Amino acid sequence: MHPWYQLPTAITRFIADASLTADDIGESPCSVYRFSKGGENFFLKTSPPVLAPTTYSVKREAQALQWLSGRIGVPELVAVVDNEYGEAMITRAVLGKPLSARIEAGQPVSHLFLEALRQLQGIPIKDCPLHAGAAIRLKELEYLVSKGLHDQEYVLDQWPGLHDEQDLLRQLRATMPEEDLVFAHGDLGDSNLFVDANDQLYFIDLGRAGIADRWMDIAFAHRNLREDVSGKVADEFLKSLPYVDEPAKREFFMQLDELF
Repeated sequence: MHPWYQLPTAITRFIADASLTADDIGESPCSVYRFSKGGENFFLKTSPPVLAPTTYSVKREAQALQWLSGRIGVPELVAVVDNEYGEAMITRAVLGKPLSARIEAGQPVSHLFLEALRQLQGIPIKDCPLHAGAAIRLKELEYLVSKGLHDQEYVLDQWPGLHDEQDLLRQLRATMPEEDLVFAHGDLGDSNLFVDANDQLYFIDLGRAGIADRWMDIAFAHRNLREDVSGKVADEFLKSLPYVDEPAKREFFMQLDELF
């Protein structure tokens, strides 16, 4: 993490003498730490200045949390501050456990993904200040690749004809979809969706949230089910949707995600 002296004063004052524990779940280049204070659990998340123009920006995620508060279940934003060393925010931990815990226990989760999509896509987007459409995300990816900040452990041989980052970027430019815009989480998976004992949902890691094509979140949920549950369950999930499947869009968003 940042040396203690690099964190904004408002952040260090809140943490005080609490002990920080690294949280390395997920693949984000941001640093995340858990800590407890006054019997409550919190998270500290920081991002360096080079990520400020991207959806990894902590300030962008804080904006998403502020806008979504009262609309769906999201972490409470306690503080967000930036300085010359980067951006930092503190959030209060949400209730429940990640959906991955139910998958590991062999419990059904497709209905919870469907409910998550219903809640997300039901949010009116008329006044939403967050934009995460395909063109914006592709521009972000081009920036990350130009800086060498993209995921280096990508696998492109699942798509014939794609061999390196530039091949993928050309493919994405050529297959940009016509978008059916809704509100999207942007990284909807079993580690970013929490559920309590009453099946109440809470969404975390909302840096990529915003107005985007409805098939982005569907593609993530479908992949999650296919890889961690079964292909049969994943296919049944698609058939449960209230609209006809669009495989080309799902493939576009999976390709777009490969270098993140």
